[in-house]
Amino acid sequence: MISSQPSSESVRYVAGVDGCRNGWVVVLLELEEDSGVTSELCRVVPSFAHIVKLPESPRYIGVDMPIGLPLVAVPGGRACDREARRMLGKRRGTSVFAPPVRATLSADTYERAVAVNRASSKHEIAISRQVYELLPKLREVHDTLNPELQLRIREVHPELSFAAMNGDLPLEHSKRTAAGIKERLELLERSFPNVRGALECGTMDYVRRDDILDAYAAAWTAWRMSQGRARFVPESPELDSRGLRMGIWF
Repeated sequence: MISSQPSSESVRYVAGVDGCRNGWVVVLLELEEDSGVTSELCRVVPSFAHIVKLPESPRYIGVDMPIGLPLVAVPGGRACDREARRMLGKRRGTSVFAPPVRATLSADTYERAVAVNRASSKHEIAISRQVYELLPKLREVHDTLNPELQLRIREVHPELSFAAMNGDLPLEHSKRTAAGIKERLELLERSFPNVRGALECGTMDYVRRDDILDAYAAAWTAWRMSQGRARFVPESPELDSRGLRMGIWF
């Protein structure tokens, strides 16, 4: 079981991260000694390696990307994926995809990635085009992370975070709709008065609105980590072949 208790050291910054077209969108939260948020900053960095070296040195970083990849493809994906899908129900559970097996990271075509994933187990499970398009981002994450870094850089899923903000109720609308954007924005504004400004900032016009909202949701979970309030599924995480925990914080 992974403890969600904060470190005894002072926590000044936490961050949330989501992949975007031009790299990674990062939401940094500066915290007071009583753990309240004093400032919010949204920026884009070109690579995942930049996240590890952020000058603010966030104590916790929530990342909306699978951390820890299986060797064998099984129906429904990792245990954490199956549990997250169950918690989110039919509507929002579809946002939780089963990540590919680790060997697909070396695939240079969609057809090759499908063949590798199928060959990993008797289930012969393919991957979608959407998952294949995420392979460059997955490579960045897994080229960078190790078990020590994972103590502070942790996988989150924004829909679990939004459900937690909403009294553990999954949201009604997709983030791709105007109603879904409104729903998520209203939840975030309870804690982050500047989130609307981040969405409307002209310098962020090459980042999708839902990428910014998801990064804020990841930052909200990182904030909860600093307070010892974040939760984790499954309770006893699996380890991948490199010793990375396969689990999701929210």
